[in-house]
Amino acid sequence: MDLQTEISHLFSAQQKDWEQLRDGVRQLDNMREREFTWGGDYHVKLQFNPARMVSTGAATSKEAIEKRPCFLCEGNRPARQKGIPFREKYIILCNPYPILRNHLTIPLHSHVPQRIRKKTGDMLILAEQLPDYVVFYNGPKCGASAPDHFHLQAGLKCPLLTQADNELRSCLQIESESKDEAQELFEDVYQYLHHLQPAETEPMMNVIAFTEGNKYKLHIFPRKAHRPGHYYEKGEKQLLISPGALDMAGLMISVREEDFEKISKQDIEDIYTQVSMAVI
Repeated sequence: MDLQTEISHLFSAQQKDWEQLRDGVRQLDNMREREFTWGGDYHVKLQFNPARMVSTGAATSKEAIEKRPCFLCEGNRPARQKGIPFREKYIILCNPYPILRNHLTIPLHSHVPQRIRKKTGDMLILAEQLPDYVVFYNGPKCGASAPDHFHLQAGLKCPLLTQADNELRSCLQIESESKDEAQELFEDVYQYLHHLQPAETEPMMNVIAFTEGNKYKLHIFPRKAHRPGHYYEKGEKQLLISPGALDMAGLMISVREEDFEKISKQDIEDIYTQVSMAVI
């Protein structure tokens, strides 16, 4: 049985046995969305997803992380959450707070920090085995609600999520028929971004991996800020938007109805300007 079929069976079984996942998928079925376009060339979809407050509102300071149990470690996961082993070091899990169809979380068994370097090979192997999916990574300061435990995510592919560079934000693209070459090119990009942000333990970035035809593709979104200024405003000026990889690709998540209703194209442009790092 191939991995995609295994995952389909996992979702079917987990929805029968796990009420939290069943409710999450049901909410996704009824999700409200707004779409914004810029000249017909690129698009942003705004998704009202109140269940994602657990991620968007997550406190990710060192002190907050140290005080809470890691929800990706096996002993702290919900009893009904089952998974599929991957490469003898990961476990593929159904995400009970989905943004995408068949939304997966793929943590390492080991409790090690969220760092992408040397792990893009795992992303590409996963993308190869899941041709209908995108695999994505949120940096520790770029949308990861568990910066203390390395994990990838994945979900069913759609054209919106494979948009490349546009006037809203930067996207560095790697495309190759060889996994090894794609990894080598990523290392070049990593070193370039590290040069721009030498004080960071890891250059701030989000990464999306997928396959198209016989090619491996990596879209790298360089970041200069974790959250836009709107996030920290008070009252009516506040927009509780905390961008991760999917937001950077074009699927922006709103966890509050008032934000969903009032956000404008100008707000979206401003959010991208504040969090995306321009590169030459």
